[in-house]
Amino acid sequence: MESKFEKIGISPVLVDALAKQEIETPTEIQQHMIPLILSGKDVIGRSETGSGKTLAYLLPIFERLDLNVKGVQAIILTPTHELAAQVFHQAELLEKNSGMDVGCMLIIGSAGVKRQIEKLREKPRIIIGSTGRILDLIKRKKIPAHLVKTIVLDEGDRLLEDGHFNDVEGVVKSTLKERQVVLLSASVGQETKARGKQLMTENALFVEAKTGSLVPQGISHYYILTTQREKFVQIRKILAGEKPERAIVFLNNPENIEVTVDKLCFHGIKAAGIYGKVGKMDRKNALDDFRQGRIQVLVASDIGARGLDIEGVTHIINLDVPEEPTHYLHRAGRCGRNGSQGVAITLVTPYERRWVHKYEKVWGLQFIQKEMSFGKLIDSVKTVKDLDKPKRNKDVKEGDFDEKAVHDERPVKKTLSVQQKAGNKKKGKPEDKKENLGFFAAKAKKQAEKEKNRLQNQKK
Repeated sequence: MESKFEKIGISPVLVDALAKQEIETPTEIQQHMIPLILSGKDVIGRSETGSGKTLAYLLPIFERLDLNVKGVQAIILTPTHELAAQVFHQAELLEKNSGMDVGCMLIIGSAGVKRQIEKLREKPRIIIGSTGRILDLIKRKKIPAHLVKTIVLDEGDRLLEDGHFNDVEGVVKSTLKERQVVLLSASVGQETKARGKQLMTENALFVEAKTGSLVPQGISHYYILTTQREKFVQIRKILAGEKPERAIVFLNNPENIEVTVDKLCFHGIKAAGIYGKVGKMDRKNALDDFRQGRIQVLVASDIGARGLDIEGVTHIINLDVPEEPTHYLHRAGRCGRNGSQGVAITLVTPYERRWVHKYEKVWGLQFIQKEMSFGKLIDSVKTVKDLDKPKRNKDVKEGDFDEKAVHDERPVKKTLSVQQKAGNKKKGKPEDKKENLGFFAAKAKKQAEKEKNRLQNQKK
């Protein structure tokens, strides 16, 4: 009996390879894209995250390879090293399960270029990686671009932004005019379409998976109203109460990732981060530890986690509110994949709450206000006035990390009654302007006072 994959042009060898991964039925985007790519047409495709976009282009690429010719016949470009490694892993798995002698190679900027040049002498047929390094190797004539049949832009909306577009254009124009260009992403706006068609033929097609929304239906969207200095406390409460096996915390600024990871680890939470300054092996180890369950929390920026497909992620926590509606789309899509349930929680200040309403309008989502109470995530009607209510200061025990001292370094003046001020004046005491210091700040001040007293004693 002919399988559903065979009906859309996939050979029995690759159908058997998919069966080993327990994949028997093509997704909607695969049904649309595979026949068009097999026919050699330029295609722009859009479908929700976790809908099988990677196999939608890998399968027809494998089908179109000429195994009698050695050399690069397909180039797959990605905006991040992590996504490139993920696609490479899927291509290797398909090659192994099918028994085809394809030759796949990962080329990313953080790896040694000399070793990559040596490996290119083996003449792989598919290369996957970052645009800058691939373009550099093409210019050095280490990658023979004249054999390339297909160029794929995975997460194409990101690749066609100002910072990447010139390099992408350079890669495409280095190949022959008969090449095929394929673009896929979960979000394809008018600007992405316009730029994509600059690199394609006039008869380029746009296809979209109609079933399902842009964000998977199994995801619940919540927001917690809080202050900026209380956000990290809220993360600890969420992790302690919800106890997710795997959670991803998103920040806008990659520079803050390392600090956030250190603070989580300080509180006994197993965490790691992926960001630009971390080396290739450190990023790989962080992702492997996260996949294997050796760490509970992965801290990332929008760029770092773009396109990551990690099974078992149940919670997304936005420490910073996403800067663009499409960023929220990609963040939330990291959980609730393949029909599973997921929770996306955004921590917002009163000022930032407007962005939540914007995402509701743009994507047709419904956000529910929540709060953590006695270890449970419950519905909330907390308002700005509730945030302004004075709270009794709790003594910070020695060894505790004082988040308030870290997030808000402004001195807090101790209020004195009129009678106290008058009494202080009579006694010749100045008005008390003592700061509420965190543990580390108080310790540093104490050490400074000791050093000052020691120097005074030496003078005497």
